[in-house]
Amino acid sequence: MLTRLGDYYREALDGQIVLTKFLDLEEIKEINSLNKDGLKVYLYGGYEEAERVRAIVQLAYYEAPLPDDFKIAIYKTEYNANYQTIGPPSSSTSLIMSLGIERNTFGDIYINNQVIYLFLTEEISGYMIQNMPMIMHQRLEFRKVDDICDDEKNQEVTKEIQVPSLRLDVIIAKCLNISRAKAAEIIEAGNVSINHLICKNISYQCQLKQIISIRKFGRITILENLRTTRKDRIVLLVGVYH
Repeated sequence: MLTRLGDYYREALDGQIVLTKFLDLEEIKEINSLNKDGLKVYLYGGYEEAERVRAIVQLAYYEAPLPDDFKIAIYKTEYNANYQTIGPPSSSTSLIMSLGIERNTFGDIYINNQVIYLFLTEEISGYMIQNMPMIMHQRLEFRKVDDICDDEKNQEVTKEIQVPSLRLDVIIAKCLNISRAKAAEIIEAGNVSINHLICKNISYQCQLKQIISIRKFGRITILENLRTTRKDRIVLLVGVYH
C-alpha cells in the first residue's frame, strides 16, 4: 500500500515532478488513480515487459519523461551454470534483501540462460553492487549496462492463433495451451495483470498491444489482428514470453 499517495497527489498538483521507488502490481493500481485533475502518471521498470516499475507523476501538460528520468541503474552478470544452477528470481530477491535493503529499491531480477540483470534505483545501486552477497556460492561480478542486450530481450515466440473472441480467458488458454477452466482459475486468483494492472475479469476484452502478464507463466502481447475466418474466428498474431 502506498502510504504517500496523498503526498504524491499534492506535490504533483503543486508543479513538482514526483518519482516513486519501485512499485508492485497493487501499488501500480493505486498510483494510476492519480491520472486525474490534470495529472499524468508514467510507468517504467527498465525494460518494456517489467513487472515492477517506478512511476513519475506530473502535470499532464509537462513533456513526457524519458527512460533516463526514471533513474534506473541496470547491472548485468554472467554465471557458470555448470558450477551450480541459479535459483528462481525469488531466491535472489531474498539474498539481496538480506543486505537490509528494502524491496522497493530494486525492480525485476531478469534471469535468462546464464545471464542475470538487476534493475536498481540509482540512489542505492552503488552500495548494493559493492555488497552483493554470494549467490549459490558464486561471487558474481556485475557491470553497469545501458539496456538489456537484444539477444536477451528478443526471447519472444511469435505465432498465429485462432480464437472465437478476445476474452481474456480465451486468449490465455490458447496462448499457453491450457484449458479455459485453468485460465479462468489463474485470472480469478489475481495472477494476471494487463499493462501492470491486476485483472480478475475472465471476460475482459483484450486489445492490441496490451501486455498481459501471467505470474509464473510468462507474458502475452497481441501484436496484430490478421483476419476473420469464414466461421467468424479471429486470427491473431501474438507474442508469447515463457
